[in-house]
Amino acid sequence: MRGGIDALLAYVRPAFMFPAVGMSAYGGALAPAPAFEWPIAALHAGTVGLALFVAHLRDGYVDGHLREEETPRLSVAAFRRSIWAGSAGVVALSGLLAALSGIVPALSTVALLALALLHAPYLDRHPVTVTVDYPVGIGIALIGGHAAQATVPATAAAVAALFVGLLAGIKVGIDRLDEPFDRSIGKRTLPVAFGPERADRIAAGLFLLTAAGTVGVGLSGTAGFLPVTPAPAVGAAFVPAACLLATARLAPERAVRVQMALTYAFAALLFLSACDSGCAGIAVVEGSLDVLGQGGLDALARAIGG
Repeated sequence: MRGGIDALLAYVRPAFMFPAVGMSAYGGALAPAPAFEWPIAALHAGTVGLALFVAHLRDGYVDGHLREEETPRLSVAAFRRSIWAGSAGVVALSGLLAALSGIVPALSTVALLALALLHAPYLDRHPVTVTVDYPVGIGIALIGGHAAQATVPATAAAVAALFVGLLAGIKVGIDRLDEPFDRSIGKRTLPVAFGPERADRIAAGLFLLTAAGTVGVGLSGTAGFLPVTPAPAVGAAFVPAACLLATARLAPERAVRVQMALTYAFAALLFLSACDSGCAGIAVVEGSLDVLGQGGLDALARAIGG
């Protein structure tokens, strides 16, 4: 029994799950503070995490038993039961989301489940879909997290689209690292299908489009088309530009590490651009600082007093 649980938990992969769960919270944090509800945010984020877990189980089943590319940790029957149970859990939680928060956040988690079940052995065999399915999932998680709290504005949709573009460019670089192995198993990523050099040019194009789109969001704020603060949005355009430079100048592995680190700056700058003083994220930060500040004062008073 213990071995079966350990084998199941081996498919909980935080490196892939946390970004999607974090983007759900990120989307919720962009909502107006009066509309934000912690239980709804946790429900959506948890459902996103469960959908990612189903994806990892599905990958393990396909790669281990159908393709024989790795040693499976579970039997065929155990994989199938776990995938069905996880899928049923996502559907049930999506139904709860629909009842509590509306159809859009529920559809977002159902869409993530569909991506989870289709990634292997279907989406991961085509150069386009294997490049964009995870970035699209990140964008869906962001929009769904926001929709769980409030109506999705054009700003949140624009931010989600920019993340999709940036992450798709980075995904090309990640696939370049795996190009020899992917070629050996017939996995048609962009580097396999078009060669590393042409794949780099495609990644550069994605970064250029993302940089242009980010500047466009900032200019839309200047023109009054979107309720964003222009300076942070325009500043965020340096991230895809720097990612392009890393692709051109650095070794592939180092370029990917640099690009992944830069995504945090991208997220922070877009958040500052899209989140005004009335959004939930600012309210949470201010509340936390107030609590920490008061706690620090109380601790200081106790230290002085005795």
